[in-house]
Amino acid sequence: MTFDNIHLFELINAGAQPGHAALALARALAQWLVLAVPVTWVALWVRGGRAVRLDLVHVAVAAVMALGLAQLVGLAWPSPRPFAMHLGHQYLAHAADPGLPSDHVTLLWSLAFATLATARGSWLVFPLMGAGVLVGWARVYLGVHFPFDVAAALPVAAAGAGLARVLRPALETWSRPLWSRYDACERAALRLLHLD
Repeated sequence: MTFDNIHLFELINAGAQPGHAALALARALAQWLVLAVPVTWVALWVRGGRAVRLDLVHVAVAAVMALGLAQLVGLAWPSPRPFAMHLGHQYLAHAADPGLPSDHVTLLWSLAFATLATARGSWLVFPLMGAGVLVGWARVYLGVHFPFDVAAALPVAAAGAGLARVLRPALETWSRPLWSRYDACERAALRLLHLD
């Protein structure tokens, strides 16, 4: 038996009357799990030293690169979303823009790949990859992506992380004066708040 994109979508997509618990879980994963990224990023930034912050800038650059590539893929290969083709059931409001690749999954997986190039963040690879799988499942279940939209996020995320890795030495050299200013501003702010 062969499984094409539409058939896989039909297997994963919620039926006409999905359970309330499954629907609530899928909506939470599809919309809110990705918000853990900026919260975690800020927490690590506040608690970390310069080496951690350089790693955080690196993973942010990887995410920007991957999301930029995702936009280019969407322009080059505009793939309609399932609801635009009147397929399945849609349980999450969404614009009818191209769906390939999934931006949410691209973001999570680009961060996962980027952490491989860091000294302290590689422990985040599996949680981020797992989060991408959960978000991808939820967005297919809710009818806003095809499974291939999720799968296409993998090479795009890897390419974005690869570009960030190539650019990292130049970025570190270019940003050195900015780090000195940032450190001075941070020390001044801590003195004003009497936290130093």
